[in-house]
Amino acid sequence: MNLGAMATNGFTVWLTGMSGAGKSTLAQGLANRLRRLGKVVDVLDGPEVEQMLGIGGAATKDERNAEARKLAWVCRLVTRGGGIIIQSAIESPYREAREEARRQIGRFAEVFVECPTETLIQRDKSGKYKRALAGELKTLPGITEPYEPPAHAEVMVDTSKHSVDEAVEHLLGQLVAQRLLDPSVAAMRGRPKIQARAPAPRPKPEKKVLKMPARKVPTPEKAKRAAPARKQTAARTARADRPRMAAGGKRKR
Repeated sequence: MNLGAMATNGFTVWLTGMSGAGKSTLAQGLANRLRRLGKVVDVLDGPEVEQMLGIGGAATKDERNAEARKLAWVCRLVTRGGGIIIQSAIESPYREAREEARRQIGRFAEVFVECPTETLIQRDKSGKYKRALAGELKTLPGITEPYEPPAHAEVMVDTSKHSVDEAVEHLLGQLVAQRLLDPSVAAMRGRPKIQARAPAPRPKPEKKVLKMPARKVPTPEKAKRAAPARKQTAARTARADRPRMAAGGKRKR
């Protein structure tokens, strides 16, 4: 299958930030928003992805970069096939790994999910930061090992200052600015509603027309009976007029 010949309107949104900054929450919020706009979106996040791709157990820089390359390969395939994929499975603490993913994928938007370390410690429900600060956890980027913020991120979101909805709207705007998302699609608030069927037109009331009673036409039998009567009347009238005419004639003589 030649993926290069397929649709090229896909893109990858690669979220990076320290643990607990809100990458997973923001990824799901953006995915839901895009789905309501009719887009097909995949999200690389959660234990299932870690299990299927064998990531999440890296302890060294080389191992972390190798995990990032696996994720970049998946994102590249989906993007070249015309799909949209959001990657938030790992922290990707090293800048060089993210830059390599950018080169491989092509249509790529890096999102720096920023949050102050003090806020991250307050938010921490899993106890990662507490254990890392106590020396019990050796693999927490930003605490036990360096976290390198991106140098050229297309989008920056501070989750300590903005809600998820505000961050998602900002993300959509930046995807439009990067020409990854069509402006007319991003401007929609949700999936286009299906137009309801128009109600059937009500029948118009019929106009009442007054009809004159039809003139009765005499049947042939009635016409025959009436004809002799008219003839008799005419004969009587003629006999009555004859004497008068004769008398008038005698006077003239």
